[in-house]
Amino acid sequence: MIDASDYYVIIIGGRYGSLDDTGLGYTEKEYDYAIQKKIPIIPLLHKNPNNLPREMTETDDTTWKKLQQFRAKVEKKHTCVYWQSPDDLKAHVIVGITTAIKRHPGVGWVRADQIPTQATVTEVLTLRDRVTELEAQVEQDRIAPPRGTEELEQGDDQFEVRGSFIARDQGESFGGNAYDAKIVLSWNDIFAAVAPTMINEATKSDVYDAFKNHFKQCFKDTFFGKKDLKGKKMVNSSFRDDQIETCIVQLRALGLIRESVRQRSVKDTETYWCLTPYGDFLMTQLRAIRKVPVESAGLKGEVTGEKKVE
Repeated sequence: MIDASDYYVIIIGGRYGSLDDTGLGYTEKEYDYAIQKKIPIIPLLHKNPNNLPREMTETDDTTWKKLQQFRAKVEKKHTCVYWQSPDDLKAHVIVGITTAIKRHPGVGWVRADQIPTQATVTEVLTLRDRVTELEAQVEQDRIAPPRGTEELEQGDDQFEVRGSFIARDQGESFGGNAYDAKIVLSWNDIFAAVAPTMINEATKSDVYDAFKNHFKQCFKDTFFGKKDLKGKKMVNSSFRDDQIETCIVQLRALGLIRESVRQRSVKDTETYWCLTPYGDFLMTQLRAIRKVPVESAGLKGEVTGEKKVE
């Protein structure tokens, strides 16, 4: 019975109980066996067995001494609960078992008419495997492009950005030549540039600024290294809002960004944008720095300036 039990309740009153051939009590042997099997013990000891009626206590001095030694052994190994009356004991049993179940949840027993059939067990295992499969599919869908985006421009497909700027000589505050220009950027390049702005949400104006700053830098890199504009500075760059709106719509259609649904004050009428799980995944793939093998990396350096030190 102990082997089949989740918990072992030991109630010690005024008697030690029957002895085996070696003089050890059967109750103590059961207790020792439960300890050996590491079954949670619920010890309930009478508070003062000396006050029990004589017919409820040991009359033999040797057996009474064994009882006292057994109590001391139990008290040494456990935090015991002490009772004085049947009602007191009943309350402690209920509390003790309830506490043990919370601290050490057991397997428990099942009624024979509630034991599932082999077919039911097989069905449950099949359903569990299906749930695991669906959970994995859901997680994969979070970092995969939405269905239906195959026909949309994306990745290395190109988008034309038009803008205007003034090229002015270094050191000048006025004048210069005005230019209308255009560049071609890939969707991955555009998204990789603006995505970090939306990691923790960004207002509409912040997102627009991110697009404009990226376009401006691309214009600088494209035109101001050429002969006609080399050595000049770019000022008063401008880009049409409808181009940025097209970019936002495209990134949203590709499932990379979405409008935030976080609750805010009724006075806050600003529009906020954030990355989707797929957008966060793609941003990481595009922006993370790849490890270069040590043997191919080499040691490289460059002197970028010289300053006389006194």
